[in-house]
Amino acid sequence: MTSTRLASRLVRSALVLSALLLGGCADEGPDTPWNVLVVTLDTTRADRLGPYGHPDAGTPTYDALAAEGFVFERASSAAPVTLPSHSTIFTGTYPPVHGVRDNGMFRLPDERTTLAEVLRDNGWDTGAAVASVPVTRQFGIAQGFDFFDDHVTIDSEDLRGRRLEDPSNLFFDERNAARINDAILPWLRTPRDRPFFAWIHYWDAHQPLHPPSPFAELYADDLYQGEIAYVDQSFGVVVDTLRKSGQWRNTLVVVVGDHGEGLGQHREDTHSILAYEATLHVPMILRVPGYEGGERIARQVGTVDLVPTILDLLGIEAPDEVQGSSLRPLLDDPSLGDRARDDRAVYYAETLTPRLGFGWGELRVLYHEGKKYIHGPRPELFDLHQDPDELDDLVAARPDEASLRRRQLQSLLDELSSEAAMAAVHEIDTETRQRLEALGYISGGGAAPDSIREELRTDGTPPQERVFDNSLMSSVKAHLGAGRWGLALEGARQLVALDPENTFYRGLMAQALLGDDRPAEAAEVMEALDELGASDDAILFNIARLLFSDGEEERAFRMVHWVLDQRESAAGLYLLGEMHAAGGDEEAALKALEAAVALDDRYPRAVLALAIRRAQRQERARAEELFESLVTTHPLRPRYRYNYAVFLLEDGRVDDAKAQLRRAVELGPWYWSAHLTLLALYVEVDDLEAAEALYRDVLARATDQAVLERADRLMSREAA
Repeated sequence: MTSTRLASRLVRSALVLSALLLGGCADEGPDTPWNVLVVTLDTTRADRLGPYGHPDAGTPTYDALAAEGFVFERASSAAPVTLPSHSTIFTGTYPPVHGVRDNGMFRLPDERTTLAEVLRDNGWDTGAAVASVPVTRQFGIAQGFDFFDDHVTIDSEDLRGRRLEDPSNLFFDERNAARINDAILPWLRTPRDRPFFAWIHYWDAHQPLHPPSPFAELYADDLYQGEIAYVDQSFGVVVDTLRKSGQWRNTLVVVVGDHGEGLGQHREDTHSILAYEATLHVPMILRVPGYEGGERIARQVGTVDLVPTILDLLGIEAPDEVQGSSLRPLLDDPSLGDRARDDRAVYYAETLTPRLGFGWGELRVLYHEGKKYIHGPRPELFDLHQDPDELDDLVAARPDEASLRRRQLQSLLDELSSEAAMAAVHEIDTETRQRLEALGYISGGGAAPDSIREELRTDGTPPQERVFDNSLMSSVKAHLGAGRWGLALEGARQLVALDPENTFYRGLMAQALLGDDRPAEAAEVMEALDELGASDDAILFNIARLLFSDGEEERAFRMVHWVLDQRESAAGLYLLGEMHAAGGDEEAALKALEAAVALDDRYPRAVLALAIRRAQRQERARAEELFESLVTTHPLRPRYRYNYAVFLLEDGRVDDAKAQLRRAVELGPWYWSAHLTLLALYVEVDDLEAAEALYRDVLARATDQAVLERADRLMSREAA
């Protein structure tokens, strides 16, 4: 028997017994296959929802769902980090098995079996819309989905689909709940003769907090709650859509948080560094067709249980690798879910982000018998029944019990350990790594992903002692994002005082100065560094851009060359080329761009800039080679197909251009330049039926007045 199966036996021990007592019915699915809807609420604390006791939550949709379904009062995430947590939710396995331990540096391996794959193979249509970068397809979470909308950069692109350069963008790209609904609702409304499985991912409660009106005004003193109320309203639109279509009564619904948010508890403002209940306790509500619902389950459960529960309810056998337990026995007989029966439940959680991101210690967690043991450089033991806020560490008072829990946790880790998990280590490209470092998610002091060992370690700085650094860093990033340059600068100076050698902290100080229109001072902060970290490159390039625009061309060129002398990069060569072009030295610009492409022919900005310049010089063969390279290596980017289409139109290759524009429109529903160009082309070639259809689509979805006016003018030409 494999170690994974042995671990499954340990983790399942409580509920398997209950299932046997009830006779077991894993092969008894519904007569008519149910739809399945899983909604993941990113960064959402359970205690901020109405069903969990918040008096002014503003969550009527969740309240109504709880009245129809089952509220799990004590559900735990496997990790307070987005991608590892979602990997557990959709595989029913723990991080040591699926291998995903942090955002960015890991990818869910193809060898893991996801809920979407199981349901697709059993006849379900599968579709998803996700709201932020950590759960985009590049990280493997899209396995099994026929439809997967992860166009999360839309809010940081201009009308032409170009990425807006914003030095204060220190958070993952995201799109709000309304955009997620726009992405998934057309798919949900599609007529079909098979059941569907839909995953909707809402990110809004994650920093930065910018709820739209009226939630920004109603919750002006608690924007986090405002985001939660806004998402509730947005989810309500989905529920209403399913009710009106008659699909709601036949839909199994799961609403679950991936992790919580510190909000200052234990000095953690955000998440990922500590392993307390503020970030591991998540909301979990199930609504099951045919069940009366309205029940509350007090027993300890985990998000690892969702896959086996859903499959059990559908009458589908769970994959062998699944480690969670079906919660169906608790739905069939809610009395089994009272708190007294949690003695047999065993659950695991972890956060390796402190080690991987910052070089501190790591934390591993065991839940058992109402107790919670957190292992790390500073172990802790809590009685969650008596001390739900985890204020009374019992390690010193109960050394024997702490020792027992440690042995139990090590035994569980031994069973969970899987060499196959190392397949999840993801070799990220230079641009992605620099982006992650610029966001503060990894630093030069972090450990290599392949250094992970499934053992209880005590080395490294206790994350509890350094969490203030991370909270202050998050605060500085929030100030930068909101344009509060003075507050950002004050916080950044505190960070530098805490860790003078941390180049990322100096970079935050430089960005605050940049935001305050003080590029020369920002340059001085960075020029004082003896060594540059990878994340410093982007900051220095931003400084150089501003210095150049301020007329300090020589200093700007010197700064770019300083970076390139230490670490040659396509991004730096691209900037060098753009600066040469702005200065009128076209030959030097071409030389730099060719060097950038030769160094990294997958760096899209350089390839696109070079393709456009070669086309302008009538070097058509070289330009087409570059455009083809763009759409081959970045097939899902609508901007590149749009530019290629313009090139093809210049050559009179209308059919080829039309094909590229159609694909750009499919990939970028909000990329209006592609829509308008395709509309103009339809009008030009008298394809009136296609023009009318596209025109109606633009009118139905566009809100930008300039787009609407341009579409009207194009159709006026057609009418004339």
